[in-house]
Amino acid sequence: MTTKGAWRADRITAAGVDIARFTAGSTEPGAPALLLLHGLGHWTGAAWNRIVPLLDPAWRIVGIDLPGFGESARPDVRYDLPFFRSVIAEVARQSLPERFAIAGHSLGGMIAADFAGAFPAAIDHLILIGPAGFASVNGFVVRVLGSGFVRRLFSLEPRPDFVLRTLRQSVYDPQHLDPDVIAQAQVYAGDPELRRAFGGIYGGAMQSMRSLPMLHATFAGYRGPTLVIWGQHDRFIPVKALANAQRVYPHAELRIFDRSGHVVMDDEPEELAREMNAFLAPVPAG
Repeated sequence: MTTKGAWRADRITAAGVDIARFTAGSTEPGAPALLLLHGLGHWTGAAWNRIVPLLDPAWRIVGIDLPGFGESARPDVRYDLPFFRSVIAEVARQSLPERFAIAGHSLGGMIAADFAGAFPAAIDHLILIGPAGFASVNGFVVRVLGSGFVRRLFSLEPRPDFVLRTLRQSVYDPQHLDPDVIAQAQVYAGDPELRRAFGGIYGGAMQSMRSLPMLHATFAGYRGPTLVIWGQHDRFIPVKALANAQRVYPHAELRIFDRSGHVVMDDEPEELAREMNAFLAPVPAG
């Protein structure tokens, strides 16, 4: 199980990488468009299955499994922000109008913020959900977590109970977890190529956060409408990082979800979709 519900699945090549692409909503050429980017260890279906049926059907919605995850290829490349930027740019060229909205969760939030900052004219609305790249991290810890040793550590197959415990820690209420997602996560955890890519992506993300001021200067290149959402009980990226996001985006709308952990999409999907629909409503078609 990768996706279910309203998704239409196909594959494209972006920046030389075979990408699993999923679309939903409107098929009208002039429809406003939204690109969804999942987080570390997630994939399109796991992140967005509960949200997409609740979004305005007048929108063209595009989700991709990021390189290294889900059903996309796992190339042996340097998984840094410039790499992801090139992938997203090509996905956008093939899938989206010249201007579109972008929403990212966790690692996908950092990638979305980076892309919006680099190409502000392409983005009409930005939604960040528990995004990486805003929490202050000790420099020594960043160096260690971004080291080759840690990447090699990720190559070891995790125990099933570790995978389950990690998923449970990602939400406020473990009963909100989809059993199909748990089962698929266990399958993916057994894939050595995915684990190799995971280590490279994790290490690349840590390297990107070695200088938050430089990272935030890139993010700040985008000054358009911005919505930042955090779960009050986020165990992975604490809600106090919202203060840094507010400094980068002083104009942003801020929302804290009181009954959510890191994966707000699982804990409070109806409330999240309502916020997203309200925020995106003013975007003109085309």
